[in-house]
Amino acid sequence: MTPRTCTFALVATLAGWPAAALAADAAASQSAAGFGKDLRAGPFRVDLGAQIRLRYEYDDQLTIKGYAPGSTDGFLLERVMVDGEVRYRKSVRVVVQLRDAHAFGSAFADADFPQSNPIHDTLDIRQAFVHWRAIGGTPMGLKIGRQQISYGDQRVFGPGLWGNTGRYAWDAALLEVETRWYDIDLWVGKPIENRPDRWPNHEVSGPTALVGHATVQGLPLRVDLFEAVKYDPSNRVQGESGAGTLRSYSSGFQAEGSAFDWFGYGATFVYQTGAYGRDEIRALGFNGKASAKLAEAWKPRVTAQLTWGSGDKNPHDGVHGTFDGVLGGADIAFYGFLNLFYWANLHDHEVDFDLAPKRTLLVRTEYHYMTLDQGTDAWYSTGLKPVRIDRSGAAGSELGHELDAKLVWKALEGAELLVAGGHFFPGRFVRTTGKAPAANWVAAQMTYGF
Repeated sequence: MTPRTCTFALVATLAGWPAAALAADAAASQSAAGFGKDLRAGPFRVDLGAQIRLRYEYDDQLTIKGYAPGSTDGFLLERVMVDGEVRYRKSVRVVVQLRDAHAFGSAFADADFPQSNPIHDTLDIRQAFVHWRAIGGTPMGLKIGRQQISYGDQRVFGPGLWGNTGRYAWDAALLEVETRWYDIDLWVGKPIENRPDRWPNHEVSGPTALVGHATVQGLPLRVDLFEAVKYDPSNRVQGESGAGTLRSYSSGFQAEGSAFDWFGYGATFVYQTGAYGRDEIRALGFNGKASAKLAEAWKPRVTAQLTWGSGDKNPHDGVHGTFDGVLGGADIAFYGFLNLFYWANLHDHEVDFDLAPKRTLLVRTEYHYMTLDQGTDAWYSTGLKPVRIDRSGAAGSELGHELDAKLVWKALEGAELLVAGGHFFPGRFVRTTGKAPAANWVAAQMTYGF
C-alpha cells in the first residue's frame, strides 16, 4: 500500500467510523445538514467536506515569481481539498485535510521551485491534528499536529490560500486559554514546504516560530495583542556586518471596529527587534484604514488605507531596517492583485470601492499608489525577494500605480464564480532601474464546496 493510498484509507476510516452505528442516523443527519454533515453515532459526530477550485490566469510582463518584462504565461490551476472531522462530545476532535494541486499549461516546471512549489503538489496532507478543549474541566485546550493558523484579517498571521498550494501550514503545538478577559493562544511550530517530490511534505529547514496571541474580550471592537518570535540558529543568516543567527521579535496589535452602522475603522502596528546575522533589527509595519457606507441601495462603500513597511536606510550601518511581514498571508491581494509587492520597504496608498447590487453579487475596485520607504533599499515581492535595487538612491522611490477590479458571484449554494484583473503602471524607480513595461493580469475562477 502506497503512502497516498494509506491517506485515503485514513480519511475513509474517519468518514465511516464506527460505520454500523453511523448508518442508523445518517439519513436524518444528511437531510438536516447536507451530505456528510453532522453524522451521528452516540457521543461521536462526523463531518465530511470538500472543495474543488479551478482558476485560469494570464500573466503579461509578470510571472508567478514576480515582475518579469518580456514574459507571458497562461495556465489553468486545479485544487481539490477534502476534509474529514470526528468529534467526541464537545471536548475532542480529530481533523484530516488532504490537498491536491496541479497546474496545466504553465511555462514553469517543478524544477523552477526547488524549495516550496506554489502551484503543484500532488495529493498531500494539508492538515492533520488532534484538538482537546476544556482539558480536565479547565479553560485550557491543546491542538497538536499539522494545522493552519490565522487571526484577524490575516495581514500578520494567515495561511495565504489564494495560492494553489497555500502559503502557510504548520507542524505546531498550540495551547489555548479562554478567560473572562482574554482568549490566549501560545504556540510553537515550523512551516511546511510544498514539495511534489516528497510525501508527506516536510518542515522547512528555516526558522522556528514561537507565538503568543491574545484577543481582548468585552470591548466594543476587536483588539488583538501578539508577540511573534522567529529563531534560526544555523549561523547562515547574512547581515551587513556578517553571518549569524536570526532572532526576530515582532510585537504589536491589531484593532478593528465599526460605528453608526456606516463607518468602519482598523489599525495594525508591529515593531520588530532582535538580531539579523550580526546586525541589530529595528523595523516596523503599520496599516490604517477607514471606510464609509454611502447608501443602502447597492451598499456602496469606499475605503481608504495606508500601509507602511519600513526599509533599510543605510546598507552599511549594521542595522537591519527592512520589515519582514511577520507570518502573514502575502498572496491574498493586500498589496494589489498582481502580487508584485510585499509588506517590506513599502508605502501603499490605497482606495477601494465596493458595490453589492444583489446579496449574491460583489463588485470591487482598488487603486494603489506604491512607493519605497527607503530608496536605498530594494523593491520586494512576496517572500521578501528583491526585484530591483539601487543602493545609491538616485532612482527615487516611486514604484508606480496599480488598478484592480473583481466581480464575485455566489451562483448557487456552495458555488462561487470570480472574474478579476489588474494593470500596473510603472513609476520612476522601475523605469530607471531596468526595462519597465506595463504589466497585466487576468483570472477567472470557479469554486464549489460542501
